[in-house]
Amino acid sequence: MGKRPAIRPGRFRERRLAAFTQTTMVLVLRIPEDIISTILDELSSDIEALKQCSLVSQSFLPLCHKLLFSDICLYHPTRSRGICRLIVDNPSFASYIRTVEIIPGVFSTEFHGRDWVTFEDTKLAPLLQKLHNLHAFSLCKMTSPPIPWNTLPANLRSTILNLSAPSFTLKAVANVPMGHFGQFRCLKALNLINIELDHGHSLDLGPLGSSLLSPQPVGYLESLRLFNYSHINLTCGRHLITVLTNSRSLLKLSRLKCLELFGDLGFTGTIMEVAGQSLQRFVWAGLGGEADYHPIESPFTRFPSSFGTLSALRYLSIDTKFARGHVYDPLPLLAQALARATPRDACALEHFKVYVNLYGCWLMEFTPRDVDSVDEYAIWPALDQALTRPGVYTKLKRVEIGLVCASGKAALAGLSKRRMPMLLKMGVLDMMFPDW
Repeated sequence: MGKRPAIRPGRFRERRLAAFTQTTMVLVLRIPEDIISTILDELSSDIEALKQCSLVSQSFLPLCHKLLFSDICLYHPTRSRGICRLIVDNPSFASYIRTVEIIPGVFSTEFHGRDWVTFEDTKLAPLLQKLHNLHAFSLCKMTSPPIPWNTLPANLRSTILNLSAPSFTLKAVANVPMGHFGQFRCLKALNLINIELDHGHSLDLGPLGSSLLSPQPVGYLESLRLFNYSHINLTCGRHLITVLTNSRSLLKLSRLKCLELFGDLGFTGTIMEVAGQSLQRFVWAGLGGEADYHPIESPFTRFPSSFGTLSALRYLSIDTKFARGHVYDPLPLLAQALARATPRDACALEHFKVYVNLYGCWLMEFTPRDVDSVDEYAIWPALDQALTRPGVYTKLKRVEIGLVCASGKAALAGLSKRRMPMLLKMGVLDMMFPDW
């Protein structure tokens, strides 16, 4: 028998590597899609890892693309034009994009002091028009001053107002046409942050969209967040609530589940009463200051008269300055509404949270007289009695009371025992004294 030809060591390693690579590729290709999806979901926040995974095999590529393009942020016209070209060349990518955030701002001297979104050639409008699977849209300016709605190109304004994304966020935008929200029947979550009335332009109230003769299908908002830290969105906010509570609006508040507000704007009660038994979570902050309070104007109400109409409410959070004795103190209204619920209402309240900020109430360190002023606040026994009545708040698991202060904590430590003994006895009261 003849001898087998000798194989050079280098050649042998090359053959083994080739065989290993082929075997690995076969194994990778045979991994079930649900396992690949699980692996990639764990890496969804790691962009570089997803890019590497997209090179593993053809079976990884579509899922990697879905994750890589699901959430895009547009902060420069070059980026928006590039993604628009990508969608034109690869139309299937459009369905991958579910979230778009546009960040206006002057990031370069090339814009000559203007926000880049105000230019005509950004391709933002054509790009948004191609995204038919969009779930969330945001236009968020991170710096002052706000960008006037009227300065956006007409085709971009029209495109934004015709989006069907379920989630919609605007931040630091002036002159927003509030009336158009009455036509957003697909909207489920609306977030308006630092929305201002720009006195340099007229406010575009927009149509109510209900002069139509035939009945139109309606939609139901589930989450509403109105935050404005400068307290100058009152006109815009009132117009929005006027629109959404109008019988002709195509977007209704009657199934609202989550409500977050900043400031005592005078229409909180109106929203809660319309939401009624659908409302499950309510967060109210920025209260207790004279500048935070706005007198009630008809037909709005400041706060619901009774929690009996809010039987599904599970979480309630109030954040206020210490305003004992002032008309802008929200806590007496809160205690009254809690006290008017009856056992028949079957209230679902589980977590009740009140934080009272004591900073700025006194010029100097806490004195015994200051401690007495907090201790003798009538709201403590009022809450104690309202929340412990038999058969009313039977699902209550936690009452969280926070007194935000830098001093006087030792003197106030016994407040719960002195002023809220029944809640303490129930074992649900949690008294805290955070510094801020």
